[in-house]
Amino acid sequence: MLRKLFLFLLVSFVIGGMAGARAQEKELIIKDKQDLDLSGYLYHFEDKTVSESISSVRFKKFTPVKDEILNAGYSASNHWVHFSVRNEEGKDGYFFVEVTNPRLNFVSFYEFRRDSLINQVKTGDHLPFESRIFPNKNFLYPFHLKVGEEADFYIMAEKKYEVMVFKTYLWRAQDFEKEDRSSYTLWGILAGITLFIFLVTMILGYASRDSIYFWYILFLATVFVHIATQSGLAFQFFYPDFPYLNHFDLQVTFTWMLMVTNLHFMQKFIRQTRSNSRIYVYLQAYKLFVLLAFVLNITFKILNFKTLEPLFFKLTFNMTLLFTLISVVFAFASLFERIRKREKEVLFFTFTFSVQLLGYITVFAVNLAYTKAGDPLVKIDSYYIMVGTFLIDLILLSLGLAYFRYDDYRKQNESLLIALHKNIEEQSKKTIEALEIERNRIAEDLYDDVGAMLSTAINYIASVVRIGEIREKYPVLMEARSLLNTAIENLRKVSHNLMPKNFAQLGLAKSLEETVNKLSGSGIQFSFIQAGKEKRLDASTEIQIFRIATELINDVLKHSEATEASLQISFLPDSLNMMLEDNGLGQNRHEMNNLTSKVAFVNGNIEIDKNIHGSTVIVEIPYEPA
Repeated sequence: MLRKLFLFLLVSFVIGGMAGARAQEKELIIKDKQDLDLSGYLYHFEDKTVSESISSVRFKKFTPVKDEILNAGYSASNHWVHFSVRNEEGKDGYFFVEVTNPRLNFVSFYEFRRDSLINQVKTGDHLPFESRIFPNKNFLYPFHLKVGEEADFYIMAEKKYEVMVFKTYLWRAQDFEKEDRSSYTLWGILAGITLFIFLVTMILGYASRDSIYFWYILFLATVFVHIATQSGLAFQFFYPDFPYLNHFDLQVTFTWMLMVTNLHFMQKFIRQTRSNSRIYVYLQAYKLFVLLAFVLNITFKILNFKTLEPLFFKLTFNMTLLFTLISVVFAFASLFERIRKREKEVLFFTFTFSVQLLGYITVFAVNLAYTKAGDPLVKIDSYYIMVGTFLIDLILLSLGLAYFRYDDYRKQNESLLIALHKNIEEQSKKTIEALEIERNRIAEDLYDDVGAMLSTAINYIASVVRIGEIREKYPVLMEARSLLNTAIENLRKVSHNLMPKNFAQLGLAKSLEETVNKLSGSGIQFSFIQAGKEKRLDASTEIQIFRIATELINDVLKHSEATEASLQISFLPDSLNMMLEDNGLGQNRHEMNNLTSKVAFVNGNIEIDKNIHGSTVIVEIPYEPA
């Protein structure tokens, strides 16, 4: 009898103590159009023994949580959160409890009604994704609450030897579904933009065979994987059946890979090499060191040294912060040693990296704020900052890479075209020189050989026709003599047009003047005018100008039907100007294709003006630069 009485008193004491503790805790009353803010309604208990069960925890003393966020810093304990709600909305409602840190190893939800456990769920990133009662990157617990009903919720979170921080939210089902759709839509847009940039970059890399596109893809991929693992999306969509991968703290270790790929992409972008950078060798050694640390980190995780487990995450986290600082120093050192040259690529990447640095510093501050228990000064999820920085990188770097590489290809094409043009020009000059040599030879042969033979024939006929009887008997000899004189005169003109005698000594102006003066008997009153002091050009250019002038003169003689014509050549400070005017109205004049090609060969311009008063042709040829 005494034993039963003792047990009754003990149970009454425990229940009374628990009721007293509950009386000190505030209960959230759900009312119409009221924000379901759990600030001031959350209570926390730290289980340092990591052995407490829900039955024993309910009798423990919970302390108030200042905000919706619980930040325990580095911790090896299990952490419990408790809150109570009562529905006074006037209608039954469906609700969600959300725990926002997707990287908690284990999360357990317990729902009590009138001190009776009616449901419990255990999930976490160390369990398959299907363990979650609702498919979401965060941990969710849905429940239904009738009008006037109240419920107690206990949440146990475990993340040993790491930073323990998470937020607890209470949502109406319709509000959560709306927010959830918007969130996943934005993530989908980000993934779509990233995939599009990947495909375009792959096409550009394949087309150009430039390795910088590969490193850009690798850089973007490491950033995307880092964000996906940090947000929980990677576990949900990429490896939901392999929770073992979450043991490797991918969001931390992939930060190391991100630093390596970012630095290497920067080197490719600004064209940093051993020859133009004093820190190139040190930067290469630093990247190898980070890669080695990455491999060792993964190896230690696989081997799972229990003795190192309490220090391992803290060491990894501190090394991440250290690597971030060193990477920033190396990056700015690489940029500043080239920035004095005012290279566009370096200036552009300096601006882009400055934006990156601002994001990294903010992430550094956020992560540092959570390393110590208590209410953090900065309450922003760091992956939101990473997403913003990633978007800026995605836009700026993609545009910059496309612009600068296109500019490179344009300059290369221009160089090739210039080289090709010079090569064609050299070949043309050689061809013209060969033609001029041949012209000279033909002119000399005609004038010296054929001309001499015709002159001899004229002398023979002249000696014969001196005899009166023969002259009277053979009057045709006089006609033959006249024809031979005409032939030798025409031969002299042809020879002169092929190449004026002593052209190299006379120069362009004198040779043209001599050519015009010989046209006095052509039926056209030709005049020659020279303006300015003659400036000698290279032989091939002068010969080409002479050919242009003689072609214009021949056009006047054959087709113009003119009575007057003038050729004016002006030596201006930066160009040679040649103008031929006539009063002819003849048709089918000026073979433009031939003239244009000849003028273009000496980089000149030609203009032809025809009117009722005649024709004017202006040829302007710039001097070759010294």
